[in-house]
Amino acid sequence: MPAVVRFVIVTVVTLFVVLAPALAQPQVPAPTSAPGAVPDSAPPASPTGAAPTAPTVPSTAPTVTLTPKEIKQLVEQAIAEREEKAKQAEAEKKKAESQSQQKSRKVTGTWNNGLTFETEDKAFRFNVGGVTQFDMGWFNVDKNQKRSIGTLNNLVDPGRTLDDGMDFRRARLRMSGLAWEQLEFFAQYEFANGTDLRQRTLGIPNSAGIANPLTTNTDPAETVGFNEVYIGLTKLPVIGTVRVGRHRESLNFVTATADNNQVWMERGLMFDAFNGNYNFSNGITVSRTFLDDRAYALIGLFEQNSQSNRQFSTVGDGNYVYDARLTCLPVWNESEHRWVHLGVDYSYRNLNQDNVRVRARPDIRIGSGFQVPNLFDTGNIFSRDAQQIANLEFVTALGPWTMAAEGTVSTITNAYLGGLPVGNRLPTGVTSHGTYVATGGYVEVMRFLTPDHRGYVKDRPGYARVTPSRRFVFLEGDGGRWRFDTGAWEVGVRYDYVDLTNSGVNGGTGQGVTGAVNWYLTSNARIQFNYSWIHREFSPADNAGRQNGDLRAFGVRFNCDF
Repeated sequence: MPAVVRFVIVTVVTLFVVLAPALAQPQVPAPTSAPGAVPDSAPPASPTGAAPTAPTVPSTAPTVTLTPKEIKQLVEQAIAEREEKAKQAEAEKKKAESQSQQKSRKVTGTWNNGLTFETEDKAFRFNVGGVTQFDMGWFNVDKNQKRSIGTLNNLVDPGRTLDDGMDFRRARLRMSGLAWEQLEFFAQYEFANGTDLRQRTLGIPNSAGIANPLTTNTDPAETVGFNEVYIGLTKLPVIGTVRVGRHRESLNFVTATADNNQVWMERGLMFDAFNGNYNFSNGITVSRTFLDDRAYALIGLFEQNSQSNRQFSTVGDGNYVYDARLTCLPVWNESEHRWVHLGVDYSYRNLNQDNVRVRARPDIRIGSGFQVPNLFDTGNIFSRDAQQIANLEFVTALGPWTMAAEGTVSTITNAYLGGLPVGNRLPTGVTSHGTYVATGGYVEVMRFLTPDHRGYVKDRPGYARVTPSRRFVFLEGDGGRWRFDTGAWEVGVRYDYVDLTNSGVNGGTGQGVTGAVNWYLTSNARIQFNYSWIHREFSPADNAGRQNGDLRAFGVRFNCDF
């Protein structure tokens, strides 16, 4: 207790104790008649005839006198006892809170599409997971078209491309969690990377010669790299969620959908041309949901990633990227699995070293690095201006049906091929192409053949994980009887399109159709079958690498994630 308060209390109590007896002394009334006078009337007789009761004479109790010092001691003792009781009560309260907190911080482990450890109050959470995707692919391409694609990619042996094979498309380990209810972290590492050693890509000769190029170190080398690694703060008033690190640039619906929840083996031509180089970048994003989670907004600031989505660092003055995404759910009926998603995306991208390359690869891919060739390629487009990308999203679901359509346009003003002008002069080999415009899009329709549906993720709008209503099982049960169930089955078809030929830049025009059969054994395992047809067209078909033609491919993916 503060000294001033204690002094005031002691002084007030002392004055009260000293003055109270004097204030409480009875006052003797003055006599109303002379001494010895006879009263006007005698006391009334008792109703029973008994003698009258004598008047009561007030008695005076003995007075206890305390000195100011004794009073002060008593007051201080009472105050000390009160403070001690308060301290004991506070200590007991803290002890009870500590015991309750220790109980609520007890960690329990559960399986929820992955291993999750969580405290009772849900303020702390830790997840361990990963994904393995093993692909097999077979290609049907005539020899002339194969050599054209190999020449476009500048291979030493142009005929050695789009070979049949098997590979690990993804092999990832992930750790994520939450601390103190708001601090989140996410770390996912990729083990299925390939580093292109560039000999066959750049056409560098080797001592073994073109006839036997595989005897030297010309294949991609396996490496480990970052996939998505960030930390963040969630549930911030007004702001929502802030994340910093290496994470997705969600420039369309198909990019925002997690890799584990994709319908197709690959996202398609439009994604590869306008988002494939920028799937993951280093930067910061701010996002939140509105209107009972039926609207979503995101803004992001990134460093241009030099067309590599595996870099630990990105360096370059002024190489900044500004992203924005706004989506809404005008229709949302969760009980009937019926919803409609609309969205718009925009990205303003300062060019790394004043150039960008727009290209697209097959819808079924086997291998890594140069083993997966570009089918369409603008080469390096130079400009001191920025690239701007805009995209529109439409996705809807009605019970077992799902349909989606997106369209993207990319523009680069003051575009050049071969380099940049020096002052007002164009060096030899440099040509001006004005404003370069590239476009792309896709339409897809899917339907479940079993009583299942495709869900939706509200806090990062995209497709959700498919959880079969009846998981696959084929076991011998009691009594030798077999137990069998189907899992979830889905069929789908997608048409995708990309046009990279504009303003004298002959990047090529592509159209593709992909059919899919997806078998979801459980919520963590699926097998995908894709058949793809792509048509390449160049205007003009002016060299060996730009020859019109078709390619077909069949792929199978075995996917397990946790």
